[in-house]
Amino acid sequence: MSNSPLWVVSSFLSPFSFFFLILIIGRHDAINYALIGGLVLSMASSTFGILGDIMWYRSSLNLQEMFLASLIPYWAYVLGLALSAYIWGSPSIAGFILLLYIFGLLKDILAFVFIVALTAALWITVSFMVFLISTYIRTERLVWPLASILGLGLSVFPPVYYPVTMLPESLRILGIIPPTASASLLLQAYSGVISIDPIYIYIAIANLTAQTILCISAYALRLRSVVS
Repeated sequence: MSNSPLWVVSSFLSPFSFFFLILIIGRHDAINYALIGGLVLSMASSTFGILGDIMWYRSSLNLQEMFLASLIPYWAYVLGLALSAYIWGSPSIAGFILLLYIFGLLKDILAFVFIVALTAALWITVSFMVFLISTYIRTERLVWPLASILGLGLSVFPPVYYPVTMLPESLRILGIIPPTASASLLLQAYSGVISIDPIYIYIAIANLTAQTILCISAYALRLRSVVS
């Protein structure tokens, strides 16, 4: 982080830009959604970024093969890469947590613990989703456009920066399928920004849990088939 401070600034500017735009336009009723969306995007975008690292380590450095051939558990390599995404995203997450406190959405230590736990759950889910996707990529030139598509497709278009209640009721369950949308809904509901039927909160919790288990299991099976 100290060797590449511009990367840290860059990771913060992308989610902050949406919040800044809404603040300047004067949509004060939407600021809370922009803050929560920025927090979610901060975690998700840093995790999508490790897709390039995975491909570089695998194709250029052959690091993946080294770990597979060594006595070090391969999961240590996987968790190390995933943890690097959380570390890279931590300054941006900390910045948005500070903004949440300034704007009155972070009221006590319990809310802080909830936010940290939820960002950790999102980090695990998206990390293994990225690892799973990386096993199907064969060339590095696809990495950066794919990372951008994933970032927009999972953090901007779904109800992350806006409430799911803006969608027709028939589409709300579909709208919270992306893990980022489920995380955003849980944050909005916990902070009191949104009032919604509790069934959607239960669905969001179940969705995040199920996707985490599915991504980890699918990646483990896929890795086993690729290695063998």
